Amino acid sequence: MIKEHLDLIMVALVGLSLVIYDVMIDLVLSILHLVFVPIHFMYEWFELGLEHTVEFLFHTSRHGSQLITFYIMMLIAGLFIYWLWRVLPRLYKRFIQFVQQSWKRRKNECEEYWLSLTLSKKMKLLFTTAWIVYLTSYLVT
Repeated sequence: MIKEHLDLIMVALVGLSLVIYDVMIDLVLSILHLVFVPIHFMYEWFELGLEHTVEFLFHTSRHGSQLITFYIMMLIAGLFIYWLWRVLPRLYKRFIQFVQQSWKRRKNECEEYWLSLTLSKKMKLLFTTAWIVYLTSYLVT
């Protein structure tokens, strides 16, 4: 259900974010905070574990193990960036194809639906849409 209507859901979210942009900005920032705090904790846990491992294996001072850990982390970051450099163009092409296909499919479905409606149903649909947009912008803001 969700997979076949994902593009329609995305369009609805974009439309909703235009109407109630302040609520959507707060929601997006709250979700980002909720995601990045555990990621940061995992990164710090990994870095501290790596630092203690280097200090134990090589019998270095705290400063020495911090330097070694820093360069190991830079090596890992460099490998990750190289991997992204190799993978991102393919992902970008797939994303562009998905967006174009979704746009064409939804446009054709909407056009067929619109042509199948009678004049009274077209008027009801336009009135209902305008009323929902008005209520959303009036009640939420």
